[in-house]
Parts: sequence; C-alpha cells; structure tokens
Amino acid sequence: MKKPAIKKLHRLLLFYLLLWIILFEFILPANNFLPKPSVVLLSFDALWRDYKFPVNFLATISSVYIALIAAYFIAQYLSPIIFRKNHFLSEFLFSLHWFSIYIPWIIFGIFLIYWFPISPIIEFIFLLITAFFSLIIKIKEEASNVQKEFIESAVSLGAGENIISRKIIWKSIQPKILKHTILLHFNLWTLAIVFEFIKNGYGLGGIFRMALDYKDLSALFAVSVITGLFVFLGNSAIKFYRNKFCHWSLN
Repeated sequence: MKKPAIKKLHRLLLFYLLLWIILFEFILPANNFLPKPSVVLLSFDALWRDYKFPVNFLATISSVYIALIAAYFIAQYLSPIIFRKNHFLSEFLFSLHWFSIYIPWIIFGIFLIYWFPISPIIEFIFLLITAFFSLIIKIKEEASNVQKEFIESAVSLGAGENIISRKIIWKSIQPKILKHTILLHFNLWTLAIVFEFIKNGYGLGGIFRMALDYKDLSALFAVSVITGLFVFLGNSAIKFYRNKFCHWSLN
C-alpha cells in the first residue's frame, strides 16, 4: 500500500475512533448498539479475569498460526508431486477438492466436533487440513501459468525434474502463493472462531459465546477489537515476508 493511501487510512481510523468516543461516551451513553469507550477499557480487566482471556487467546492464535505455517511448508515440500500429472497422490488430493466446492469447510469442522468432542487438538487438525487443501489448489492453479520458456531453458541446461519443480516452478509461483496466504490467514481466523463458538471450548470463539450468553456488549466489543488487531498484525507480517524474500514478482 502506498504512503498516501496509508495516511488516508490512518485519518479514517482516527475519525471513526473520535466519532465513537463523541457519540457513545457523551451523546448516546445508554444504548445496545455500541458500548461506551470507558466501559470497554474497564472490560479488559474482566476479559482477563472472568473470561480467562490469556488461555483462550493462546488457544486460538496457536491453532491458527501453527496450522498456517505447517500447511505452507508441507505444501511446499509436496509441490514436486503436486506439479506432476497423473500422479496417484496428486490425483487423490484433487479428487477431494470437489467436496470443498459444494460443502463449506465449517460443516466438516462440525463433524469433527461430533466425532471428537473433547479432543484438545481437533481444531488444529481442522485448520491444518483446510489450509493445506487451499494451498495445494492454489499451487496447482498457478503452476499451470508458469511461462514455458523458463522450464524449457532449465531443461536445455540439463536440470532434472526435482530442480525444475523447486527452483523454477516453485520460485515462479511463490509470491502469488504468499499473496493467497493473506486471504487464507483471514479465513483461518474466521473458521477458528466459528469452530470454537460451536464447540464451546477454549478459544476466542468460546469468549464470544460466553459474552453473548451473558449479554456482555463491552466484552464482545473488546474481544472484537483484539481479534481485528491481531488479524491486521498477521497480515502485515505475511506482507513483510513476501516483500522481503519474494521481491522478484509482486504482481
């Protein structure tokens, strides 16, 4: 994002913050739409004490980021197989893709909750599978768009299939895979919170459910702000990595 656009975004965020403070702290202090800023500040202590925020926050953030990182490197490791045509494992993985076209991933998560209601790692497994399939589908799609001149030049120089897969095709598509990872990162946060909400166990989704049960508007707002902040930080980290280490193609 260019600097003028960033400055404009910062001004808009500051405007929204001031509008929230003026409207809901002084003009509309008693309402069921948004809480008073002063009450939200006080609710952070309640989040820590009554909602066990540290444990729940760590449960969500570890599931999301460990699953995302693991899925990325597993997909990278298996990419030579994914690039091949008529390979059994590749064909098997993409045959399962058909289900994800018509059945939302969260339904698979609901079945996992039913099958393993007390498993402490089932959320991580769900997010890992979701991220992995999303990445390999994108890898397969982008691999078909790699310029043939690159591959033909490598073949003419005597490069083997493994070198072509890892040094030519993967490096060509890596920036676009990382760009896709930004969207995947947001989707994993969404799936994690919904999964935890349904399971009613540890995680930010469990806090959202408790806050709804208690009709605690300030807790809902506070945990939403924290969630949005960490999604933003995660997106920024992925973009930084992409710009730093995959700078050869940012289109």
